[in-house]
Amino acid sequence: MMMKDKLKFKKLLSDFRSLEYEYEYTNEVLKEAHEHFECFYLKWCEENDVDLKKLQEEKKKQVQNIMQQNTKEHNETHGRFETNKRKIKHKEVFRSIAKRVHPDTLPLEDPRQEEYNSAFQRAVGAVEQEQWGELFDVVDKYDIEIEDYEEANESLALDITRMEEKIGSQKSTYSWHLQNCGDDEVCKERVIRSFLNYMFGWTGDEGA
Repeated sequence: MMMKDKLKFKKLLSDFRSLEYEYEYTNEVLKEAHEHFECFYLKWCEENDVDLKKLQEEKKKQVQNIMQQNTKEHNETHGRFETNKRKIKHKEVFRSIAKRVHPDTLPLEDPRQEEYNSAFQRAVGAVEQEQWGELFDVVDKYDIEIEDYEEANESLALDITRMEEKIGSQKSTYSWHLQNCGDDEVCKERVIRSFLNYMFGWTGDEGA
């Protein structure tokens, strides 16, 4: 069972790393996509005689409610996995990491000082923020044996779910949908119309 759990640990960690890379990629894409969306959106509204200032004033409360709801959902998603229980369970894992990579275990002149300090601080941050994928990435990098792979796998599975939700949230944005339209103008118009309807209840019959 130990070997099976350890192999599962390797598989889950690999899945987490892949999702982490995907999250970083979508984040980078969205930096430009958000700017593109804003420019295209404003231009489209101008060309189609959509009075944004009027819509924003008329639907001010609705927009505020939408923004507050989005913030609430974001906080709930990121707070759902915060439990002191797992911090306690993974204290032994952290101790094993500290024994292996704490910079005090090396002479001051040792060239690995910076590397060890970085790894140790990464582990500290992972425990504080309950980022178990990060914690176990350090474990794997330094080939540190842990006692409870079953518990580690449960924590990794939680982090994988969290990462999938974060990526799903990124890919549900109107900016993401617009950039996926490419040069399809019909698709772009559909995205903008959908956004206007979502934000302001606009249907195209309001003097546009």
